[in-house]
Amino acid sequence: MLASFSGELPAELQGVSLTAGSWLAWETKRDQEIRARLKRGDADSIFNLVLFGTSFTAQPRVTGGEEMGRVILARVHDMAQAVRHPAGNERLQLVVEWLQANGEDPAGPDAGKRVEVVLLGNALRVRGEQRAYAETIADAKQKGDAAGLFVTRSSLYRDRGLSLDTSFRPNFAIERSLAEMKAAGVLREVRRAAVIGPGLDFADKRSGYDFYPMQTLQPFALIDSLRKLRLAGPAGPAVEILDLSDRVLSHVRRAVARARLGAAYTLQVPLDGDTRWLPPTIDYWRGFGLEIGTEVKALHPPAGVEARMHAVRIRPGVVALLGAADLDVVTEHMVLPEEQRFDLIVATNVLVYYGPFEQGLALRNIADMLRVGGVLLSNNALPDVDGVPMRAAGSSSVAYAEDPDDGDRVVWYRRG
Repeated sequence: MLASFSGELPAELQGVSLTAGSWLAWETKRDQEIRARLKRGDADSIFNLVLFGTSFTAQPRVTGGEEMGRVILARVHDMAQAVRHPAGNERLQLVVEWLQANGEDPAGPDAGKRVEVVLLGNALRVRGEQRAYAETIADAKQKGDAAGLFVTRSSLYRDRGLSLDTSFRPNFAIERSLAEMKAAGVLREVRRAAVIGPGLDFADKRSGYDFYPMQTLQPFALIDSLRKLRLAGPAGPAVEILDLSDRVLSHVRRAVARARLGAAYTLQVPLDGDTRWLPPTIDYWRGFGLEIGTEVKALHPPAGVEARMHAVRIRPGVVALLGAADLDVVTEHMVLPEEQRFDLIVATNVLVYYGPFEQGLALRNIADMLRVGGVLLSNNALPDVDGVPMRAAGSSSVAYAEDPDDGDRVVWYRRG
């Protein structure tokens, strides 16, 4: 691994003679640094909530235009007032925790203006980072190299906070990949699967909806697709959630505990009204979850939100198929006997937060958790590494909407 990345190792690993002990010390330190990035990811999500949320303000959602600055200021003011009394709003409670961690108690005397300053400073930081990311992608596009653009996108967020936000989009690309792998004979049956970093629907950067409870989509979407494609039996598959966020793990564990007492899990799946979706995407959205649950009446979007809604109640027996393990895939893996290794691992919008060296370490750990012939699905271009028995076996490209940038390429990495 070190030899493969000799030209791009972290500074503290360059030109040193490593022992097992010093390597473990570096991994331990790096694990702590990676986990610390969750706080910056929370800050990014809070920025999205300020721009798009409707639970704390009557101001219009920020969509650009000449009035954007004035609307942002008004929404920041409303957020500063709302966090004084968050009540049962779980998103606002997270904002309160984040503010307190940054030294500002929103319930304190005369805290309003100080909270506004913190929120505006966060907004300026995120907007600056977004401009830098956009410039990087624009430069890559100018070169006219589609493969190079995919590689650039695949580690774009290597220095960004780890965000938990999610949407239904990548799950459609995963289902298309599963269908194509089945047709090609790459994948025949999935008894055990894992999802790395499935996310928690807090305030997605595209939509920012906050009128329904926080939820996780990908584990249920994966089971739904595997059953729909007859790649799993009616009683399976078991799906392990691998994440380093206590918020995600606690959410899943609570859902499983309730399911064992007979409680279902209801998903609210929005379809943005201002996006020119392609018909296959709409068809996927309409059928989302119906192999593992029952369609129910969806929540109605509030004023100012142009979205169609689909809701499905997932059966308790399906929810009980989930497990949850604390794991940093860059520095850790589950030690599994051969018969318990995974047939399939899914990691979408996760490995983009790491550079090639850390992606290589993640591939090593993923290989140790997959059975021989097992498959990793990722919407990132990952490096070929000597000594790591993972190689690309194909890929699927899926467009979600008429916007040429609204799509995904999912690569099938197979363990030899």
